Amino acid sequence: MYMADFYMYKYGGGMSGKSTVLTDFDKRLGRLIALHRARHGLSQKDLASAMGCSFQQVQKYECAGNRMAVSRLYDMCKCLGIPMGQFLQEADSEYTQDPKLMHIMQNLYKMTPDQVKIIARLTDDLVRVPAAYADAGA
Repeated sequence: MYMADFYMYKYGGGMSGKSTVLTDFDKRLGRLIALHRARHGLSQKDLASAMGCSFQQVQKYECAGNRMAVSRLYDMCKCLGIPMGQFLQEADSEYTQDPKLMHIMQNLYKMTPDQVKIIARLTDDLVRVPAAYADAGA
């Protein structure tokens, strides 16, 4: 085995020579897939069926266990009614880089319109509280 082959085998891709190094962007993309799937009220199985793949594959995309081919991303965006360019821009946005913010977004999509109004009022009130006062209560 040549040194380059050994490196690929040990650090990603096995004997095929394909690199399987997943990036932070892959993780953000996975979180965003889960967010939009939930927003549309779809299970992993529902989305997989619409995309023509297994639910395990959707699960791997969402957990950043596998990289998504551009053609598969295109199919997913069509299923979710999101322009692919918009989806990729969103994957690079600030809130997708913070798992806590993504968690909040996922919860918002599960709420009723009345619950969202309550949360909007609550967050409006929270940002008006002076930082020094908020820190004193902690």
